[in-house]
Amino acid sequence: MRVVRAVVFAVFAPVVTALGFVFATLALVFDPGRGRASHAVARLWGRAMLAISGARLVVTHGDRFQPDVPRVLVGNHASYLDICALVAAFPGQLRFLARKSLLWLPFIGWYIRLAGHFSIDRDDPRQALALAHTMADRMRRHHKSPMVFPEGTRSRDGRLAALKAGTFHLPVMLSADVQPIAILGSHAILPKGAWFPRRAGTIELRVGAPIATAGLEGSAGRKLLAERTRAALLTLGLPDGLATDGPSPTDTAAPPSA
Repeated sequence: MRVVRAVVFAVFAPVVTALGFVFATLALVFDPGRGRASHAVARLWGRAMLAISGARLVVTHGDRFQPDVPRVLVGNHASYLDICALVAAFPGQLRFLARKSLLWLPFIGWYIRLAGHFSIDRDDPRQALALAHTMADRMRRHHKSPMVFPEGTRSRDGRLAALKAGTFHLPVMLSADVQPIAILGSHAILPKGAWFPRRAGTIELRVGAPIATAGLEGSAGRKLLAERTRAALLTLGLPDGLATDGPSPTDTAAPPSA
């Protein structure tokens, strides 16, 4: 079955991604400002990619999603399937903060440019401030929710690494709540470095309660917010990559308690 799954993924993933890009781009013609039609196509793409990966999507506390409320979504990152799962599950306009290097990827990178997702050059700290203002404007005017992965890269073992405090500049600047989202199961299916799904399985998104940012300012506020967000993600069941005696990522995750 593993060989069959790899063949199915190798054949259909590029086709689904190419078709998704074409139809999502065409949809931008009909709603270029808000991009709702294009995002609907992206959600279908996410579901299709999960299906051909053998992944079943489960959303816990999905009622906590409020796309009309300006929030910054923050989650762990262990697999490319995280993006598919988030796009498929979030009921509103979701925009990712991606590395600038991803813009050159066929179809996916092109869509990041066209659909108004955000890209950042990690070697240019001055860009971060300008980008934060751009993201803030789109949050206020078009109710687009930015999704960030504050670990900075995909986890190699599925454990939660330290969160970069600079990632929290936007919510502190806006006094916008942070919505923690724990993504479980994606690493076991398509880990970092794998070209094909290794197994079928369930990807669960556990949506945490929003974390208020009122009163937080400057670097101290960003650091405190990073600590609170990491604690919330761990409470939602993620294995701790900084703990010397934490549970193995292959263990059954703890039930959600937040």
